[in-house]
Amino acid sequence: MKIAIIGAGLSGLVLASRLTDQHDVTVFEKARGPGGRMSTRRADPFAFDHGAQYFTAETDRFRDFLDSFLTTEIMTRWSVDIATIGGARISDKPKFIATPGMNGICKALAKTLDVHCQFHVQALSHSASGWTLEDKDGVRKGPFDWVISSAPSVQTSALFPETFRDRRSLDQAKMLGCFSLMLGFDTPLELPWTALKSGTPPIGWMAVNSAKPKRPTSPALLIQSDNEWAEAHLEDDPLEVSSALLAAASDIAGQDLSSASHRSLHRWRYAATAQPAGKPYLMDDDLQLAACGDWCLGGKVEAAFTSASALADRFVTSSGS
Repeated sequence: MKIAIIGAGLSGLVLASRLTDQHDVTVFEKARGPGGRMSTRRADPFAFDHGAQYFTAETDRFRDFLDSFLTTEIMTRWSVDIATIGGARISDKPKFIATPGMNGICKALAKTLDVHCQFHVQALSHSASGWTLEDKDGVRKGPFDWVISSAPSVQTSALFPETFRDRRSLDQAKMLGCFSLMLGFDTPLELPWTALKSGTPPIGWMAVNSAKPKRPTSPALLIQSDNEWAEAHLEDDPLEVSSALLAAASDIAGQDLSSASHRSLHRWRYAATAQPAGKPYLMDDDLQLAACGDWCLGGKVEAAFTSASALADRFVTSSGS
């Protein structure tokens, strides 16, 4: 079958890599490269993991998947003591990061796949020959027998018809935003911690990105907002958001961080899962539409893998392989 997968984050790429031996699979990604929320922003000489900060592995299947990346040094364990304030809690499970940036695993997967970047799917249409994808410029791709969305739940909901069989579960999923403030410095940072999780808005997380293994060493500090705070300020002036985060982070750090020589802000409209869909994946065999992603199960990197793997299992079983 000809299958279109929307989104080149971990879930979309894991699914594509599982299906590509039996089917003609094309992945469409709106960004300039693969990674989704496992992304790294580079602003020479600085680098920032401005999406997911690390991941854990609780299931044997995910650990087996990660083994090959450990042996090829595309990922490594992050041995870090994370400070906490404001009642925040951190799991004591081993923490891992991809290298040389958080998009390392996704880039490795994408190398063997047919991935079309900078194609932002805005609409789906169906005819007797199958599904057609259309981007914001009216460029059309297709037809495809199946379309699978690994985009955030709200974006998937906007693309899929109201008659989609799992519409109720799809609309049940709720996601929250996040702001990532990236600061680069000309002199080393003097902080009592490498990473800190905060339970006091507006700050949710701070980390010295340049202290992570196999990162550029130019001093780089990543600041992420609290998700609830971000949700209330998504449409605010970016300068006001940046100023609020900078002031709060300076208070936590005990020093004025406005001396940064580089400053940039990224808004993640859909970053964390407040309410999952409650199923490993969503599927309508009659319409030949499906969806997967971390938001199906709970929002972690492992959830993205588990969701994609479950959907891949369904396709493999259906094809009799």
